[in-house]
Amino acid sequence: MGRSYAACLGCLALAGCIVHGLMTSQSPDSTLVRGLTLLLPFALLGWVVGHSADQAIRHSVEMNFRAKVERFRQKNSSGNAGPAVIGGIGDSVKVVK
Repeated sequence: MGRSYAACLGCLALAGCIVHGLMTSQSPDSTLVRGLTLLLPFALLGWVVGHSADQAIRHSVEMNFRAKVERFRQKNSSGNAGPAVIGGIGDSVKVVK
């Protein structure tokens, strides 16, 4: 996500500078220098925001998964769990009570 956000924000900054330069009839040299100067900080900002969002999403998904696994373990360790099926595809199936 970080690279995607960096690319988007960097390109938006450059495009905004080009539009501003066209609207104010500035020279192409000054417009491109300003655009390239702003591209880097906005790309860095986009990378930080995207990386933070990626970490937050991963953390949330991991905590949700761990909570579900823990609830499943507590539910099945209560002693009144049904029969468990042991075996995989192609194996002989064995029911354990």
